[in-house]
Amino acid sequence: MLNNLKLLRKSKGYTQKQLSEMIGVSQQTLQKYENSSHEPDIDTLKKLADIFRVSVDYLIDHKALGKDPTYAISEEEFFLIEKYRKLERSSKSGIDHIITQLSERKGRS
Repeated sequence: MLNNLKLLRKSKGYTQKQLSEMIGVSQQTLQKYENSSHEPDIDTLKKLADIFRVSVDYLIDHKALGKDPTYAISEEEFFLIEKYRKLERSSKSGIDHIITQLSERKGRS
């Protein structure tokens, strides 16, 4: 159910013990969430979503009916987004410019 939980936890540098304390469950329970042998209640899902600043839909890997699957992100893309968010505004502008240039080049070929 929580296919993205371990990925999110690791991307933030949390141990299972740290995250379990943050959401008020045992480390063993969190481990069960991560290996999909136990499902959290809605309050726990909300806590996790708030901690990671994602939607509950993302946590449970819910695909909305009719949603274009081409917008699902890979693990590599997720980590790039995390790195991008940590950049200063001027660095983001530079990255945006590079992406625009590369996209335009690709469109011409």
